[in-house]
Amino acid sequence: MKKVSIIIPVYNMEDWVESGIKCITEQTYENLEIIIIDDGSKDGSYMKCLAEADKDRRIAVFGKNNEGPGAARNLALRKATGDYIYFFDIDDYLEKNAIEKFVRYMENENTDLVVCSFSMFDGEKVFRTVKKADGLKRTGGDARKDYYEHMFMYGERGIQGAAWFKLYKTDIIRKNGIEFPKLRKSEDDVFVARYVNCIDSFYMTGDVLCRYYVNSYKRFWDKYRFDIFDTSRQSTMYVKDIVLSWNRNNKDVLQRIYDDYFHKTFGSFCFLFNPNLKLNRKARYSRLKEITDIFMDDISCDGIEINHPIFKCMKKKNYRAIYVRIVLHIWKHKFD
Repeated sequence: MKKVSIIIPVYNMEDWVESGIKCITEQTYENLEIIIIDDGSKDGSYMKCLAEADKDRRIAVFGKNNEGPGAARNLALRKATGDYIYFFDIDDYLEKNAIEKFVRYMENENTDLVVCSFSMFDGEKVFRTVKKADGLKRTGGDARKDYYEHMFMYGERGIQGAAWFKLYKTDIIRKNGIEFPKLRKSEDDVFVARYVNCIDSFYMTGDVLCRYYVNSYKRFWDKYRFDIFDTSRQSTMYVKDIVLSWNRNNKDVLQRIYDDYFHKTFGSFCFLFNPNLKLNRKARYSRLKEITDIFMDDISCDGIEINHPIFKCMKKKNYRAIYVRIVLHIWKHKFD
């Protein structure tokens, strides 16, 4: 029976440690090693992880200085001894037979990557289920040649995006030196693109194996206490370089990359209102102008248009209109 390494970065998540680890230790597939990296938590997360490790010999806990989830996962990858890798976020949920099914598909289909369907949870209810194309199998070469349909995480054939709805092969990661970039956000996108660059095939299942806890504004702002634009921009440029090396003349792929970049930039605008940043109105407005100018310089090189009213304001450099629209958006959604 092949061993699966479950990699779990933890930072200030003490309320989720027990339930998160429980859904891993109760998996029907038992040949697991569970590697938890506490990324310099300031709450009781580390001690709670150690307490859980005392209950199950498969759990190993390591502490490190805070550098973000990418660096934490890289440390765990160096320590992993399993044949397969699964990345788990401590506030998400796995069905009890999820790892068993992941491994079965990996071996029965003789593939390098398994992509599953998943549901989305808002803290009270599942509000959306993202179903993947059940039974779809493609060669890596075919996928890279026409990657457009695989770039949208929430699409039926989506691969890009988060790392947690996939199972990976350790030997491919090691052989090709694949790791997460040292970014504090959006690092998953880069890792996935680097991995897809090296696979011979992938397989998709319609089985809903995991549940993603979608951040509210409050959780999002508490989780990321820094200006997120620079790291989002770096992630976009990493992915752009990789994906365009497969699709150099594919305008649809380029459009998808910049659509994603725009939505990350929109999120960066909203994040300027995070009270943890302690920005006054003048500082927020100044940073909004700076972000707008950087984004427009990036996108103008490729002549891309984005179908969104805020992009129209950005194109005209109507900073005041952008600011007002972001305020209205936050006011509308903050208390959803």
